[in-house]
Amino acid sequence: MHDASIGDFSAFRREWIIRGRNFGDGQVEVTATRFDRYMGAQRLSTLPRAKRGESENTEQNQMDAAKRAKKQVRLRCKAIGADRMITLTYRENMMDKQRLKKDFDALRRRLGKLGDFHYVAVAERQKRGAWHLHVAVKGRQNYRVLRAIWRSIVGQDNGNIDVRNPFREKGLRHKLASYLCKYMTKDFTEHAVNEKRYWTSRGIVIPEAQSIDHLLHNDPVEAIKAVFASALKAGSSLDRCQTYWNEGLGSFWLSTREA
Repeated sequence: MHDASIGDFSAFRREWIIRGRNFGDGQVEVTATRFDRYMGAQRLSTLPRAKRGESENTEQNQMDAAKRAKKQVRLRCKAIGADRMITLTYRENMMDKQRLKKDFDALRRRLGKLGDFHYVAVAERQKRGAWHLHVAVKGRQNYRVLRAIWRSIVGQDNGNIDVRNPFREKGLRHKLASYLCKYMTKDFTEHAVNEKRYWTSRGIVIPEAQSIDHLLHNDPVEAIKAVFASALKAGSSLDRCQTYWNEGLGSFWLSTREA
């Protein structure tokens, strides 16, 4: 008697989706995501749904929200071509996050009067409890003007500004974006589920993710090869690219440097 494998009768089929996002300057992000297609999807509508509010404010939901915010910060940093980071600090032990937001709003409004000011900002809480703000921007900044405006808002003897490029080598903007993103999950319990985890200027256009390939079988090696092939086809250099692979989640991510 022939023993059929369990897989022969499985209600699921494992597949891979390849998607890409092109920022137009050599930077591309390509992902391969594994998923199990349920062959009886129409039956899902009969399953009971969780009541509204049942799963709110859990630690997992907070972490999921932080990860979504982290993705948006990374994409927006790349979309504006951010290559420098401004850090706004207080000399006092300033523990009021709402005040931080108010002070930064005053700063960005005044900078906006001097010219276009595109930014992505993430707050960080220090061990002593004080807040400071990391702001990703593009291009050289006038340190003296920034410091003068910031101190006029928070007090001449109270505020300070640091402007730097954490990765001085050209073509590593994806690393700066990742560097800023690390603050999104560092202190995720400091935020409510629906609280805004980052602040950003208006008008930032993020390229739409495009479907590139669909593998109707479970072959992670072929999926990863398809990711690299797609990046090369887009004309991107794979020199010093960033990659991430999680076998358990079935996810591979590749990010290239700008031209």
